[in-house]
Amino acid sequence: MIIDENSFHDSQILNVTENSSEQIIDFLLSFPTDWENSVFENKILRFENVVLYHVEQIPFAGLPTILNIVNLGVVKKDFGSGKNEWKVSCNKIRIETNAGNRIIEFSDCSLINSK
Repeated sequence: MIIDENSFHDSQILNVTENSSEQIIDFLLSFPTDWENSVFENKILRFENVVLYHVEQIPFAGLPTILNIVNLGVVKKDFGSGKNEWKVSCNKIRIETNAGNRIIEFSDCSLINSK
């Protein structure tokens, strides 16, 4: 998973966009590409098939900065009941920022260049 392959420490969250019809959440980040020279680029951290997005954040002035992303493993969810019941397995992470935490459950994520 892209979360385990990259360090997101010091990335600032510039914007979060939800596309509810496609169950996608995009985090526009100011992502450090060269820490030694303080070079940052705008990247999109995209979560697909999102079934949960929860923000626990204090009132905060400025942009939240990611301190750590914790992989909480795979969770199983049951939706509906009877004939209308379906089960989903999804990844769960906690994004820890200087303003609080964000919990996301999703099937896939990617880091893409911003246009």
